[in-house]
Amino acid sequence: MQLLPGNIVRSTAGRDKDHLYVVVTITPNRVMVADGVKRLVSAPKPKNCLHLQLVDKAKVATTDDDIRRILQSRDLLEEKKGGIYNG
Repeated sequence: MQLLPGNIVRSTAGRDKDHLYVVVTITPNRVMVADGVKRLVSAPKPKNCLHLQLVDKAKVATTDDDIRRILQSRDLLEEKKGGIYNG
């Protein structure tokens, strides 16, 4: 699985399991993710890429408002469809 900045991912492990994030940056060992509320673009959460599941592809978000908007619209779509992105 190739994660890129802007991808919407779901946490599969840890205290934040099942939480949606947007990938902000990628480092050699970690993927930095933000949700625009608790984890901001200025202080993203480092996650192991093995603990993330790709949900959807989105445009690169540069502000916390963009991230909140993307995730809120994604939450509404998942409630209607109940689906996960398959590629």
